[in-house]
Amino acid sequence: MAHHCQCHKSALSLQNLPFTAKNRDFLRIQAILAEKTWIGFDLDDTLHEFRQASKAATTEVLGWISRKWDAPLPTLKEEYLRILANKTANAFTDGRTAAEYRRERFGTLLDHSFLPLHDAYLSYIVRQYDATLMKSLQLKPGALDLLKTIKSMGKKIVVITEGPQDAQEQTIEALGLNEYIDFLATSNDLRVSKTMGLFPKVLQHLEISSDEMAYIGDSDERDMKPALANAIFCVRFAEMEDTDLASTPPSISSLTDLQQVLQHGNADQST
Repeated sequence: MAHHCQCHKSALSLQNLPFTAKNRDFLRIQAILAEKTWIGFDLDDTLHEFRQASKAATTEVLGWISRKWDAPLPTLKEEYLRILANKTANAFTDGRTAAEYRRERFGTLLDHSFLPLHDAYLSYIVRQYDATLMKSLQLKPGALDLLKTIKSMGKKIVVITEGPQDAQEQTIEALGLNEYIDFLATSNDLRVSKTMGLFPKVLQHLEISSDEMAYIGDSDERDMKPALANAIFCVRFAEMEDTDLASTPPSISSLTDLQQVLQHGNADQST
């Protein structure tokens, strides 16, 4: 079962901003977002704690391999990180399944570590990775309330993410987000990465122009830059920084901050 993360964060939040700045930027962001028919989100490390879940799954599997064959754990970790960087460089655009990618990565690890490359071992490792990943999933604080607010405003939600289609579908279902998401766009299904044209392909698929969408993501390189290059209004999710609605693009330190902006704007429109 997915759980909400209750992590404490020290960055300046929206309620601590000076009133005059808060009011001015509220109005500016409200006005912009009010015009959008679609709100887009990155998935991993924006709507949920992907790094945390992935680390837990990797730790579980590498620990098992280390105990099974008395292999040095630090060496396994170092080699796996190299393999991961190499095998995910194409952003999953070749259309394979999550199991195929994971089987390839861990098979390469066993091979490079001179360990038995048996099918039964690989199958077990992939199953353990999947099970640990799923039970470690956690929504980002405020994610559910934010999505509910967006839907209550009559807007549609698209998730734009790099990853295997089946794994991202499974993640969304496990997190309980299915009912809020109108379209899931993955680099795996559309066969193009964010930096190489995923955003315009999503706009084309949805049959909308860039000024009809706003997009929220955590990565400058893979979210902000390519989305802004396609004239999509962006909000940067930066948990370790202060919320700054006056910046370009505006940044938020929590999803709750954005939900407050939207909720106040929705209340203003209904009065």
